[in-house]
Amino acid sequence: MILAIDIGNTSISCGLFRGGRLARRFDLPTALAASRTGLGRRLEARLAGKRLERAILCSVVPRVTPVVAGVLRAMHIEVAVVGRDVRVPLVNRYRYPRQVGHDRLVGAYAAWKAYKHACIVCDFGTAITIDVVTKAGEYLGGVIAPGLDISLEALATKTALLPKVALREPPELLGRDTANSIRSGLLFGCVALCDGLVTQLKRRYAPKAVVVATGGSSALIAKHARTIDHLRPHLVLEGLSRLAS
Repeated sequence: MILAIDIGNTSISCGLFRGGRLARRFDLPTALAASRTGLGRRLEARLAGKRLERAILCSVVPRVTPVVAGVLRAMHIEVAVVGRDVRVPLVNRYRYPRQVGHDRLVGAYAAWKAYKHACIVCDFGTAITIDVVTKAGEYLGGVIAPGLDISLEALATKTALLPKVALREPPELLGRDTANSIRSGLLFGCVALCDGLVTQLKRRYAPKAVVVATGGSSALIAKHARTIDHLRPHLVLEGLSRLAS
């Protein structure tokens, strides 16, 4: 059994893989890593009774990476860190290759391996990233935009009268109260952003690309976006499992 860990800005996403298949998944708040003891207790509780061969992790929060790796090593679990111990086997065409988040590369790699085709990967997490990988396995780059939760938080904190609302699907496109006007604007605005950017990226860089959606808000977006071909919410964990195999 392999433990795959994707350390994001909001959550630490963990997946247990057996024979390349996701057997169990859970999330921990990234803020929990402020206490190595607290994180260790939560991980030990989640992994109790599991016989792990090793763990692999990628991270977009550098200060948290050694904390998580240290907790796992204290549990006598061998740990490999993407970017340090493991290289993602794509040709990185970014102008400054080291600026690409490892989660973006791992997601692009997972999609490319799964579909053996040019892919556009739309990751709807804390940030929205839409990345292009060619059939030949070249990571070309992508776009970054604020995610739904960031946008909700910004409206609540940067305006005097707009409330913070829970993210869920509104009853219709036209908002008939403030909360649903916000939900409609963010959800359908994100859908329009996805469809518009994917259409342009396909036209300019990868006309026959397979479009894959992943990330915490991906199911909500994929329900309405016309350009998404496949929904794989745990694509980065799948890519980590492949890299560890």
